[in-house]
Amino acid sequence: MFRDDRRFACALEALERGDFTGAEEALTALLDGEDAAERRAFILNKRGVARIALERREHAAADFDAALDARPAYAPALTNLGNLLLESGDAPAAIARYEAAIAADPEYAVAHLNLGVAYKRVGRIAEGVRAWRTAQRLKRATAASSWRPARRR
Repeated sequence: MFRDDRRFACALEALERGDFTGAEEALTALLDGEDAAERRAFILNKRGVARIALERREHAAADFDAALDARPAYAPALTNLGNLLLESGDAPAAIARYEAAIAADPEYAVAHLNLGVAYKRVGRIAEGVRAWRTAQRLKRATAASSWRPARRR
C-alpha cells in the first residue's frame, strides 16, 4: 500500500511537524506518475492542507476540487472545502459541503464536528449540538475500535 511507501511517510511527517513547504514539495513529487484515483485524491487533499497552512487558499481549493475529480464524494476534500467556505464567512455553503461529506461518509467525525460549528454560526444551535454529539460518539467509537492492550515483554 502506498502509505507504506517511505516517500509518502516522509511527506506526512513533514506535514505533521509543520514543515508545510517540505510537505507540499514531497506531495507534489508523489503526484507525478500516480494514476490510482484513490491515492491521487488522498495526496491532493493532503497537499491542499499544506497549502492552507502556507496561506495559499486558492491553490488549496484547487487541490480539494482535483481530489473530488479523482474521487467524487471524497469526504475529507468536501470537508476541507467547507472549512474554506466557513473561514470566508459563507456558512450556508459550508453547511452544504459538510452535509455532502457526511452523506459520502457518515462515519467521518470531522465533518460532523465542523457542521456543528457552521450550524452554530447561523443560529441553528440545537442542530449544532446534535452534530457535535455525533462527532463525539464517532470519535469515541474510533478510539475504542483501535484500542489494544499493551503487550508485556
